[in-house]
Amino acid sequence: MSDEQFTREPPRNRAREVLIYFAVTVAAFGAGMLLESQLAAHTAASLKLAHEQQLKQAADRAERDKQTLTDTLAKEREEHAKDIQAKDRHLAAFSGRAAGVRRSLEAGLSAARSSGEACTARIAGISEAIGGVFDSIGEVTGIAQDLGRENQQLKEDNKSLSTKLAGWQKWNAERPQRVTIVGEKSD
Repeated sequence: MSDEQFTREPPRNRAREVLIYFAVTVAAFGAGMLLESQLAAHTAASLKLAHEQQLKQAADRAERDKQTLTDTLAKEREEHAKDIQAKDRHLAAFSGRAAGVRRSLEAGLSAARSSGEACTARIAGISEAIGGVFDSIGEVTGIAQDLGRENQQLKEDNKSLSTKLAGWQKWNAERPQRVTIVGEKSD
């Protein structure tokens, strides 16, 4: 026998070492996946909480805006009603004064007819006064027409505001809030 045969090491079974390295690698990979899963769950919970807070803030803001619009609309309607009542009172007072003038003029005309000679001179004055009354009645008619136009415009404005409010409420109800989480995967 030669010296070489005794100095050589016997062949070793390397399969066991490879299996140990493989088992350590699998265990490390599993631990990494478990840690990544825990971090992803924590991040998702944080994002969900932040999203819920944003949704709550948006809903609160929408409710405040809705209340402001409702209050503004009620105030506008109240002011409109007050304006119409004031104009109606003014118109009634003006019509009352015109009726008083007319009665006065009619009484004057009647007295002029009974006086005979002064009738002609008074008829001219009465005619001018009646012309003024008719001018006043024309002004009253113009004011009534202006009030009618203003009232119609305010009705259209109220309808427009109501339509806008309804459209905003419908738009808000039809568009649910969505959150998409975008991020890079870290190794």
